[in-house]
Amino acid sequence: MQVINLQAERDARSEAAFRTYVDLYHRAVASGRLPDMAAAVRAFETWMRVAGLSESERREILG
Repeated sequence: MQVINLQAERDARSEAAFRTYVDLYHRAVASGRLPDMAAAVRAFETWMRVAGLSESERREILG
């Protein structure tokens, strides 16, 4: 039976989500298109959720 490190799994998912956000952010900056910008925002929101940030931490990040 394989042991799963839940923290390592969460960290890996968070890191992948953040990389997706960064890629989409760069695409949005390069294209200047609203759909690309919206995709980057959704990816950022997904990263915050996957990273397990609390609502107060999310508000702090967003300013």
